[in-house]
Amino acid sequence: MKRSKIDTADTRRRIVSTASRLFLENGLAETGIAHIMAAAGLTQGGFYRHFDSKDQLIAEANIAANDEMFDYYAQAVAGMAPRQALDTVVGLYLRQSHGEGPEWLCPLPNLGSELRNTDRKVRSVAMDGYQRLVAFFTTLTTALGAAEPHGVADAIVSTMVGAVMLSRLAVDPAIAQTILDSTELAVNALLQPER
Repeated sequence: MKRSKIDTADTRRRIVSTASRLFLENGLAETGIAHIMAAAGLTQGGFYRHFDSKDQLIAEANIAANDEMFDYYAQAVAGMAPRQALDTVVGLYLRQSHGEGPEWLCPLPNLGSELRNTDRKVRSVAMDGYQRLVAFFTTLTTALGAAEPHGVADAIVSTMVGAVMLSRLAVDPAIAQTILDSTELAVNALLQPER
C-alpha cells in the first residue's frame, strides 16, 4: 500500500477513534464535527474527504466502540470458566455506569436515547452491537446449560442496558447503586435452574 493510502487510512482510524470517545463522553448532539476534528488534530474541512456525513461517522464510531468493548471482555475472561466469565462481564458492564474504563463503554445505554433519532443505517449498526452482545452471552449461557440460552442471554443484555441507563439518570448515588445491585440479583435469578 502506498504511503498516502496508509496515511489516509490512519487518519480515518484516528477520526473514528476520537469520535467514538467523544460521542460516548458527551453524546451525539453535543459532539460536533468541528470538535471531533480538532480533538483529532485535524481541520474541519478534512472531514468530508473521509466521510459523507456525521451519521456515517456515528455508525463507524459505534462499531469501533463495540470492537473495543468486546476485545476488552475477551481479554478479561480469557481462561475463565463460563460462570466466572459471565459474572465478570456483568460486573464490568455494570461498572461503566460509574464512568470506569471509558475506552470500553457500550453505546447502547450511553447513546440509546439519541441513537433512536439517527438514520436507519446507524440504528441497524446499533442493533448489530446488541445482537453481538446477546450472542456473547448466549455462548456463556449455553455452556452453563440454560434451558433457553438465547432467551436468557437476551434478558441479561436487556436488563443490563436498562440498568446502566437508569443508574446514569439517578441523582442519588445510593439509588444508582441499588439499581446495579438489583440487576446482578436479576441476572443470578435468570441463571437459576428451573424447578
